[in-house]
Amino acid sequence: MQDIASFKCPYISKEKIWQEAENFRAKFWPEATLPVDIENIIEQRLKLNIEPQHDLLRELDIDAYLRIDLTGIVADYNCYMNEKYMNRLRFSFTHELGHFFLHKNIYPSFSITNSSAWKEFMLHIPDREYGFFEYQANEFAGRILVPRERLISELEICLHKTQEAGLIDLVKTDPGAVLSSISPTLCRQFGVSDQVVERRVERENL
Repeated sequence: MQDIASFKCPYISKEKIWQEAENFRAKFWPEATLPVDIENIIEQRLKLNIEPQHDLLRELDIDAYLRIDLTGIVADYNCYMNEKYMNRLRFSFTHELGHFFLHKNIYPSFSITNSSAWKEFMLHIPDREYGFFEYQANEFAGRILVPRERLISELEICLHKTQEAGLIDLVKTDPGAVLSSISPTLCRQFGVSDQVVERRVERENL
């Protein structure tokens, strides 16, 4: 087993992550409908298990994690059974698939067989490396759930409505405020939180 304290997250460029995400969506979600049915992809197309576990969120402050043997994703039982967490879990599941596709070669080096071992992993991995590890999975998930071309299309619709309302100058003077005001509407198209949409707009330099 690798010493967690010596863990080094492999470098993967943003462009490489984006390409991996595009390849994933083309292969596993050719329907291209939104929101992406990530649960269907996990269970029916990847043949992975979703395993609900009680008190995962309360005890570890996480709602899902990828099993070290790569056979499935463990999810907090209460979140999984409550529809109000649907969008949150959609992103969490896709994030874990990010680990599955980007980091599957390094997962077997850690002896993480249960939630307690996962907690130990999170506590002892170097902060810098953990940040890279999570960033890569987040970027993968964001690109899958919020496709760039569809995001541009939805933003153009919002921009047109802003022009009709005579508020186009606000887009130039305070784009952050405009984005915050339209993100709750934008996010519904993608089945994610408004924060995820805002992050995609920023990451995509839109």
